[in-house]
Amino acid sequence: MKALTRVLSFLTLLAFLIGNVWIELQPGIPVGVTAKLIFAGIFVLLWSVVYYAHPGGGSPARRRGYCLALFAYYIWMLLNMLFFDAAFGRGSRPGGLNTTPFLTIHNYLRAYELGNISLKWVLVNLVGNVAAFAPMGFFLPALYPKQRNLLIFAPSIVGMVAAVEILQYLTRTGSCDVDDLILNFAGALAVWIVCLLPPFRGWIRHVTERKGAGEKWKKQ
Repeated sequence: MKALTRVLSFLTLLAFLIGNVWIELQPGIPVGVTAKLIFAGIFVLLWSVVYYAHPGGGSPARRRGYCLALFAYYIWMLLNMLFFDAAFGRGSRPGGLNTTPFLTIHNYLRAYELGNISLKWVLVNLVGNVAAFAPMGFFLPALYPKQRNLLIFAPSIVGMVAAVEILQYLTRTGSCDVDDLILNFAGALAVWIVCLLPPFRGWIRHVTERKGAGEKWKKQ
């Protein structure tokens, strides 16, 4: 019975992933933030069923595999939003360039104050940028113990975001904006700091218990 449950759970998960990817990549079907969160919730639920239906689900190797699968799904969602999703304005268009810190943030807030844009677009562009890389503050230290050192984590995030900004500019799928880097980094750093606190620190170490779990978190 348990074997049948595992097989059916896995097939259901596979069918969901295929459907999810197909819908996300259809140019005529914009998938907004709410729909993406629903998709993510369904994936976590189905993957949890697959994970816990398997004997030895609590072993270190399976804990890490479970976290890696969630991380891979997050990366897929992130790349889709950053480069392909029409719901987020991705397409072939000239990319802007801003190297002045806080200029874009100020412009959005000023435009909202003047009534030129809605609060929704302010939240999507500012709070959305904070949230986009925030999960990195959990996944990186959970999966890679060296990322629990701020001197390694911070350059890693800055490098990733900078690479994304440059690629968006070169591929004409977005602008290259230093404010995006600031907001993305702030979101990731905030979650990283939260993960320093108990019981979150224990959960993070639990993922990689067999290797590097005793490594201290270093803020400097």
